[in-house]
Amino acid sequence: MTPSQFWTWFQDNQQKLYILPLLDIEERDKHFYWLSKHLSYYCKGLGFEIKFASDYIGPATLIITAYGVKDLYPKVFELIDHAPRIDNWKFEALKKASKDENSAHDTPYEFGSFKIKISDLYFQPVKYIKSTGKIIIHIYSDSSLRRARQRPGAQRSNPVKPINPKDIHTAITFILEDLMGEELLYSKIKKFKFYKINRNRGITYKLTHLKSFLEMINQN
Repeated sequence: MTPSQFWTWFQDNQQKLYILPLLDIEERDKHFYWLSKHLSYYCKGLGFEIKFASDYIGPATLIITAYGVKDLYPKVFELIDHAPRIDNWKFEALKKASKDENSAHDTPYEFGSFKIKISDLYFQPVKYIKSTGKIIIHIYSDSSLRRARQRPGAQRSNPVKPINPKDIHTAITFILEDLMGEELLYSKIKKFKFYKINRNRGITYKLTHLKSFLEMINQN
């Protein structure tokens, strides 16, 4: 699929994509599926994120991501370069940092069944890999992960299921992308492990300072 063919499909469906959160689950999932499918028709390995407009006034933003795979960056830039002008839409190549250490971090992120506050997260450098310039880190939470509020009418008698570790890893990755941006994150972090509260640990630093820490070690 060429970039023009992808954008033709997008233009035909952009009105529904703009209000995805307002659609019923079945229709929402269908549009997410076909957006992912058409993106894979253009280039396998790419992903997307949509930042919806507040109260659906003004532009929504479609971000095309390569998940840090540098070989796919040219395909991302090519697609964005061919993006048409559409009212109420903006298009961006690669996820940019949207938070910094001076921003307010007390508003929790919600990920389905649980919430995470950035201010509760700390990191510990574990290993520096000189050949690649990347580091391995551990990430800790100073509080237990919060369960998202139950929907009205939900059965409270059902046993609470533990949070899936894969979901936690995905959530932390999302937060790291917000703090550092896609290019910096995947070029400097080899991998991370997440540990809950109560694990013995050495010296740790606020996760909001990770970007500054990486800049510091790159200068040395």
